[in-house]
Amino acid sequence: MDSNIHLTEVEKNILNRIHYYISKKSKAKIEQVAQDCYVSKGAIVKLAKKLGYSGYSEMYYTTFANMNNTSGENFFAINTLTNDDKISQNASKFTELLYEFKERRIRIDSLGFCDSARDYYIQKLQTFGFNSMSCYHFASFSKEKAGIYIFMSYSGTRAEILEKVRVAKEHGEYVLALTNNPKSPLANAADIFIEVNGVQSENNNYKPNLFTANLIVLLEIALCEFSKRYLPNE
Repeated sequence: MDSNIHLTEVEKNILNRIHYYISKKSKAKIEQVAQDCYVSKGAIVKLAKKLGYSGYSEMYYTTFANMNNTSGENFFAINTLTNDDKISQNASKFTELLYEFKERRIRIDSLGFCDSARDYYIQKLQTFGFNSMSCYHFASFSKEKAGIYIFMSYSGTRAEILEKVRVAKEHGEYVLALTNNPKSPLANAADIFIEVNGVQSENNNYKPNLFTANLIVLLEIALCEFSKRYLPNE
């Protein structure tokens, strides 16, 4: 946390309460912390943004990661992600899309630092039997082999993104946008979007940007749900 940020006594109390739940290995939803501290949920979200996070969930899990470093504790962190309502809902939405397009092509594209997440998606989906592939060029689109086109972008504002989405839709692709900005041109142009948390900051006041990490978390939870729902136990 930036030492120049001044916290009120109420804000310190909120953070102390979060630390308490983490120390007890107990996941506390924002409603519980608000009730314990006699504040509104909005006050907690405001504190999270003051500290450079996108919201309560990112503040909670970053704090958890800072307080716990062993592999056993990391399992707890990943396991409790599925109890976060927003993350769980987004993963469920993604799971259904994977099932809908499981016999069709899944083209995945990205722009920026999240290219590593794109490559992870392609390889991980292939291990589950999906026909996933990169989509660098317009020539890769085909009306005869249309499926779902997934584009990852933190801001979703670059012109080249919109041009690719336009061409994809002309070739019959169903477009899923994974972006931090639900009001971005990318989100508006897509058939459906999933908001993925992240935060940008300057180097001289840097805050952890978990957008790429959250993309991977989204896929992992969605595949876990896909396995439970649709893959037979052998």
